[in-house]
Amino acid sequence: MPNDAQPASLSLFLAKWPAGFHCLAMESTPSAPEAAPELSPELRRQILRWLWKWCGRIAFASMVLWTALVLLIALGFRFLGETNLCTAFLLFVPPSVWLLPGLAIWPATLLFRWRAALLLGAVVGLVTFISSGWRMSSPAEPVAMEKRSPNTLVLLTNNRGQTGGHSIRPFKNHIQPDMMAFQESSVPSTTYLADPGYAEFKFGATVNEYTLISRFPVMPGQLLSWSGDRVTTPFHYGARFEVDWAGRKIAVYVVHLRSPRDALLSQRWGSFIRGIPLPFGSWRERAEKDMAFWRDQWAMAEALKNRLKLETLPYMLAGDFNAPHFGAVHRLLSADLQDAHAIAGHGFGFTFPGDTRNPLAFGGPWMRIDHIFADPHWSVEACWTEDDRKSQHRAVAAALQWKGDS
Repeated sequence: MPNDAQPASLSLFLAKWPAGFHCLAMESTPSAPEAAPELSPELRRQILRWLWKWCGRIAFASMVLWTALVLLIALGFRFLGETNLCTAFLLFVPPSVWLLPGLAIWPATLLFRWRAALLLGAVVGLVTFISSGWRMSSPAEPVAMEKRSPNTLVLLTNNRGQTGGHSIRPFKNHIQPDMMAFQESSVPSTTYLADPGYAEFKFGATVNEYTLISRFPVMPGQLLSWSGDRVTTPFHYGARFEVDWAGRKIAVYVVHLRSPRDALLSQRWGSFIRGIPLPFGSWRERAEKDMAFWRDQWAMAEALKNRLKLETLPYMLAGDFNAPHFGAVHRLLSADLQDAHAIAGHGFGFTFPGDTRNPLAFGGPWMRIDHIFADPHWSVEACWTEDDRKSQHRAVAAALQWKGDS
């Protein structure tokens, strides 16, 4: 090639160099990733249907499990109660502990399967309604003493411990009872009888923590004692008083079974689940140890029932039984007796705890452990529970009509 041709070729290359470099650069740059294929509308609908179906199944299964749990707890309370470590502890827990999960489960089930949600919700509501002891009757109006039938006797009971300085007189003046039975009374009957605020009562008796004041003559009380293998010192769980009621002798039992407070506190971190029977030696041993209090409580209730079988006079029981109304101890005592609230009460009739800061209890009582029972000689005309006094226990009163010897 002639020498003068080289500059011409170089000039031509330089003139085209930017475009050539651009092509080389384009060839050396990695290609951009291809866009993901867009889902078709039909595929999207299929995915949404699949998600909706499985969310509905999960919500429905959760609702079924929750309903079964509520049913299991209710049956456990009634037929096991204080005879099983697990149900004994849960008896004293606010019902909202197992009802609150339904606030999340039920609306979700209602969204996906509204028929099943309504049915299962109705089952839970019915079980809660029955186990709560709610009575839909209208509250009875108390009858003044001077207008009362001579065959009617009105008894009021209250645990006087931890009253917080709140007086029982407003409730007493509203009910106008013929007799008042006190447990954990810090003063004897003579103090009440000397108080102008209790001027309607002329008679009374006190033994240990138990006091009975009355418009009718009262004989000195007799302590009811119990001792077991583990408890060598007798525990006085009540007192028996005889009353001369218009020429007829009757017996009034004022009862205060032991408080489960210490047992509940020792099990509050979960040891109560040992009530679930598991085949482990250490598990069973600890369960037997933790059940000691509840076995004694049951034995004490049986001792009371056996004592009542020996009673020859018409009688009634009143007091702090520390036995929730849906438990086995209450069922044992009420098998042959009339529970005044269950027959003639109004609403829930909850008596404990009257003053609480427990947020799960919504600031009010959630159980009925203070009771009035009557034997078959009486019919229950009315039962009242104190509304809102800020004491540990709220008072209960009942009007009992004499039926005669049966």
